[in-house]
Amino acid sequence: MFGTEFEYQEKIRRLVVKIVKHYRGKGPENVKVMVENDSLITIEIKGVLSSLSEILMKEGAVDLVAENWKVLKPYLEREFMTEMIGTLGSRFTYTWKISELCPSGRAIVIQLNKSV
Repeated sequence: MFGTEFEYQEKIRRLVVKIVKHYRGKGPENVKVMVENDSLITIEIKGVLSSLSEILMKEGAVDLVAENWKVLKPYLEREFMTEMIGTLGSRFTYTWKISELCPSGRAIVIQLNKSV
């Protein structure tokens, strides 16, 4: 599909940056893409929250951020799942988690499993 693993990782990274930029209004601070094997890809994104979400988190309104995400998540999935399927070349399932809640180390880790 791609000439090298690096090209594959870079294509995924650019798509993730595009998705975050669409939601956040600017790109993330850092995106790492690791191809674990043929069916598992791990993506770590730092600097993913919108400015409003960051303010709400600092003020202790974590519940409002969670409520906001309930609305945004389906929208982002509808808008970008097709592009990711095209990039990966197959359907996939995914899981995600926030790795740390403190702002300086906060990152979202997404694992894509292509063995669907």
